[in-house]
Order: sequence, then C-alpha cells, then structure tokens
Amino acid sequence: MVIDVEAEVAAIAGSLNVLNARLVEVMEYAIVRDELVGHGIHSPAQWLAYQAGLSPHHANEIVRVAEQRAAFPHVIEAFDRGEIGIDQVHVVVTRAPAWADDRVVHFAKNATVQQLRRTMRDEYFEGDPDQPATEPATGDRDRLTTGITDGNRWRINGELDLDSGTIVDAALAEARDSLFERGDTDVSWAQALVEMAQRSLDSIDSPSRRERFKTWIHLEATTGDAALTAGWRIPMAIRDHLLCDGNVQPVWERDGVPFSVGRSQRIVPDRTRRIVEHRDRGCRVPGCNADRFVEIHHVIHWLDGGPTDTWNLMCLCPKHHRMHHHGRLGITGDADSEHGLTFTDWKGRVIGPNGRPILPTGPPPEPGGEYIHPSGERLNMKWVGLGWAHDNALERRREHARRVEGPDPTGPHRR
Repeated sequence: MVIDVEAEVAAIAGSLNVLNARLVEVMEYAIVRDELVGHGIHSPAQWLAYQAGLSPHHANEIVRVAEQRAAFPHVIEAFDRGEIGIDQVHVVVTRAPAWADDRVVHFAKNATVQQLRRTMRDEYFEGDPDQPATEPATGDRDRLTTGITDGNRWRINGELDLDSGTIVDAALAEARDSLFERGDTDVSWAQALVEMAQRSLDSIDSPSRRERFKTWIHLEATTGDAALTAGWRIPMAIRDHLLCDGNVQPVWERDGVPFSVGRSQRIVPDRTRRIVEHRDRGCRVPGCNADRFVEIHHVIHWLDGGPTDTWNLMCLCPKHHRMHHHGRLGITGDADSEHGLTFTDWKGRVIGPNGRPILPTGPPPEPGGEYIHPSGERLNMKWVGLGWAHDNALERRREHARRVEGPDPTGPHRR
C-alpha cells in the first residue's frame, strides 16, 4: 500500500488541532465557572495534567490559551478550524497584544513556532499611543525550574531580567575564576555553579538550619541500593563516592516498618521526618506534583489520639495541609500502605488517583479548514512587524504626514 506521508501527517495534524481547540474551549468553560475549585487542586493546569496524562508544561500551555481565548477571536477561529496548532496559538496569545489579533493570524499560520517566538516581541508592535504601557505578560517574568531528567541527571532551566541575569553571570564568572586560581585549569560553567551553591551552604551558621539543607541519602542495607529523599536512585559509583566522606545515620526497622515514637511526643523527630519524606516523595494528594517544602501531617490528629508513627504520618504541601484543616480535604487510612489513603473533597466525593480517558468510538471530528504546514522559509527580520500597528497609531502617522507634507493641491484622489 502506498501512503502519501505528507498528506497523511497534514490530516492528522488538522484533527489534532481541532481536538486541542476543543480541549481549550472546555478548559475555558471550567475556568470561567470555577468548575475545578474544591478538589484539592493547586491550579487548572495541575488538574488537567493528571486528568489527561499531560506534562505540566503542556497542560500549562493549554490553560494559558484557554485564559486568553476570548481576547483573540481571529486566531481562535483558525485554531477551531484546525488551521493552526496549539504551540503556535500559545506563542501568539501570550506574547502578542489582543488588539493585534487580526493582524498576526495570517503570519501565525505560515510561521514555525520558533519563528513566532523570535518575532512576537514588544518592539515589533506599535500600540495605541493614547493608552499607558501595560504590565509585561506573565511569560516574560523571571522564572527558574530544576528537576531530575530521565537519565538521572539534575537539570536547571530559567530566565531572568537583564539586571538580575548579569549579577548571576558575574557570580558564575567569579566562581569559575576562583577554581582556576586554585589550580583547576579546565573549569566548566557547571562546576562554577556548583561552587556557588557550595559557598552558600558553607556560609550557614545555624546548626539547625544546616541540618535542614543537608542532602540525605537512604541506603538499603540488604541490597546496597541508595536513593535521595525524593526517591531518585543514585548510581553505584556516585553512591560509593558520597559514602566515603559522609555521615551515616541508621534507621532501624521491624518487619520492614521503621520504628516510630508512638504517643511519646507530638513533634515529628528529624529521623522520622526523613523516613516519611523518602516514602512519600512529595505531597500524597492525587494529582499534586509538589515535592519540596512539604509538611508532615498526622492522619489521625495528635489531639484525637493519633500516634507519631509512620502509618499515621504523611507529606502534604502547605496548600493541601491548610485545605484539610479548613475542612475542604478529607484524609483517612494507613500511610504506610501504597494505596492505603483515601482522599475526599468538601462534598465527601472520593478523589481518584488519575483521570480515566474514554476510548473513542468513532473517527475524530473533521477540521473545518485545511491545515497547511508553516512555509519553512528563512525569516527576513527586516519585514517583521510591518502592519502590526494599532489603528490609533496608524491615524497618528497619517496626521503627522499631513502636517509635514501640507494639503494635497490636486485633491484627495491623487496618488
């Protein structure tokens, strides 16, 4: 069988665009009507990520488009017809001003996502001169994220404004130079970043604060497996290197369950806290991806007779901890069991562990238009932004031209 691959991909892309447009429309409906409130949800993006099995980044992208859907009718109309993709729409609605909706839609259909990211900037849009400058879009604010890759490597990604960025750049340069002066003649920028972090930790004077920011390694005595508190496994070679110069604190267990302190004290000891954090690896509420700065919660409150034992202790992020104590999130069960906890919302409905997609029973909806992929031509920046001017800005240009050139002696129809 001979397949026209280009035509097939274009057809699939058009159907995906239509389905993504429908998802954006549904999310707009839910956001406007507060349909997602009360289920222990941090944000609409977090809810969508676990309901639809999306990455947090992609879910956030869909929600950002949903929030701007009403402000960009021309772009959304093309999106609904399947003529433009979700990534293209996201760049336009988060970087272009709403008044330029009809001016950029044609360009958005023909430009790649990378070209749109390069050109959708403030300097290419001439706004209404009679209106005050608006606050920069949320996407242009400072941001920084860290995490672990699939290859068990730590990653960092972010953006800062120019002033803050130059400070970080200077600090990196100083740390790199310092390592060079100490005899390391082949210093990388990654090593300079680690040097900066090490200096920060070395400057902590308070013993209790130092304990809080230590890196704890959980070592399985029978197998030799090592992992961080968050659950990320450590390769054997790195484990051996770390244990050569580290403090080892044993955790005693009986039948696989760590010893606890029962009713003898209310405050969770540091050793027990680390056990619970390592077991839970973040907030236990279904769909919540918070894994830092969690708080330890007694499932059965201590004042109600609940012991400070691991089966009665669990990790909650600050938001979900507050929601529970305000009666908006119910929690019961055995925290030591993998599926031993039951969570309910403020109406008593059980919160499931994840969304349950419904299998399609027929073909996807037909696009209302034809999807044509971006032209792929080299982008000539000299022509970018021509015509991306507010109507009031264009009128002011015409007034200026009339004042400079004077009245047209031959009449208004002369070219």
